[in-house]
Amino acid sequence: MKLIIILLSSFLFLKAEFIAGFDKHYYALSIKEKREVFIKKINALLDVSFKEIENEKEFIDIFFEEAIKNNFRKLNTNAVQKLWSLKEKYRVKNLYDHKEYQMRIQKVPKSLAIAQAIIESATGTSRFAKEANNLFGEWTWGEKGLIPKERSEGKTHKIRIFDTLQESVDSYLLNLNRHDAYKEFRAWRWDAINQNEKLDGKEAASHLEKYSEIKSNYTKLIISIINQHKLDELD
Repeated sequence: MKLIIILLSSFLFLKAEFIAGFDKHYYALSIKEKREVFIKKINALLDVSFKEIENEKEFIDIFFEEAIKNNFRKLNTNAVQKLWSLKEKYRVKNLYDHKEYQMRIQKVPKSLAIAQAIIESATGTSRFAKEANNLFGEWTWGEKGLIPKERSEGKTHKIRIFDTLQESVDSYLLNLNRHDAYKEFRAWRWDAINQNEKLDGKEAASHLEKYSEIKSNYTKLIISIINQHKLDELD
């Protein structure tokens, strides 16, 4: 009996960790109101994610500035351990490849991220958004995930489950910043940064055809959403 209670308590604790991103009041709003609330929500979540990226960028710059001064001698052990964790997180091949960290640890245009969230989650109303806090259609092949109802025979992917919407936004950014499929996007972004140009969401969309199976039509859809809601004002 005691074991059953412990198991039940553990189950309830795990269930409690999942925080639904939008409550029932959100779904009662009009389409226009939903869009307004959704855009503000994702914008705020991106601010939190961007703050963490800024902290990581600052660490990288300071680390390499100090390391170069000392010709990479007598490196701080804790700093090297943190660098290693960022190497693993962003899948940087060479531990001391400063440029690769700089190319990967960056923000994305807010207009791009918000437009993609609107598309991939149907403005937070999709099954994946409601049951998995998944705003960007991210897949997983692990045990934890939702099986898509339209999944083709022979396919094994699932829709990744996030405990919070913030986790979904963080994961989306990390995906763009480290996955091999988005090398072209990162190269475009790095060139824009070096040339002191604004990171434009519509331009970014043209480098993300690999994000969706509909390729160039996906780019057109993102641009349409950005224009419709004037999201580029947030860039």
